[in-house]
Amino acid sequence: MTSPFPEPESPELERFRVYARVEIVALLARLRDQRVQMTAYFDDAPGFALTLPLGIDEEADAVVFDALADAEARARLFASRRIVFVGFLDQVKVQFRADTATSCDFEDGPAFRVPLPESLLRLQRRDFFRVAPPSSRPVTCLVPYGEDGKYEKLRVLDLSIGGTALLTYPEKFELPTGQAIENCTLDLPGVGSVAASLIVRQVSAVKRDDNARRAGCEFTDMAPQARMLLQRYVNRIEAELRKAR
Repeated sequence: MTSPFPEPESPELERFRVYARVEIVALLARLRDQRVQMTAYFDDAPGFALTLPLGIDEEADAVVFDALADAEARARLFASRRIVFVGFLDQVKVQFRADTATSCDFEDGPAFRVPLPESLLRLQRRDFFRVAPPSSRPVTCLVPYGEDGKYEKLRVLDLSIGGTALLTYPEKFELPTGQAIENCTLDLPGVGSVAASLIVRQVSAVKRDDNARRAGCEFTDMAPQARMLLQRYVNRIEAELRKAR
């Protein structure tokens, strides 16, 4: 999943595809804000060009990129009927395709635009060590829901620097898949409270409890201090597990 080349279209990768417009726009905005260099591949042919995302025009359903410096690359870009863009955002591979590209101006400079993608691939390796909190010292997560400031306390099944799995009961409270949930709070015994934002990536059944669901979540935009406290907790539980073994 760290290859700089486009991933082939296949059913195996469908679970990594993002369709929610709000999430697509948010990912593209992060690519723009962090000035992530994108590689553009033309019509499945050899060769590529490098560019930077400059803006997202939601009214025109378009993404604006910095103009290509090479004249030959520009000609290939505008003649292509399949352009695949690949970039890496915090070790996450982001890939999407466009069928056309047209020249434009952006802030008094040359640029080009492509249609806002209807979907994109978001691929991430599981590089983080996951720990299961001991049952004697459970970890909980306060998650807001509704419009009247209510919170639901959910049990944490496992935890890493990159994300967590939460135990939910849909008849009481259902987490929205693919949407950012702001203002969550993790209660880490022996460490303290950690503020976090979550995106639910996957929901699955729980063995021996037909009413429960396991919600796999990713942390987003976590502050450095909060990430440090979370790492401290994970390291502590990992050390306890090694000692017990």
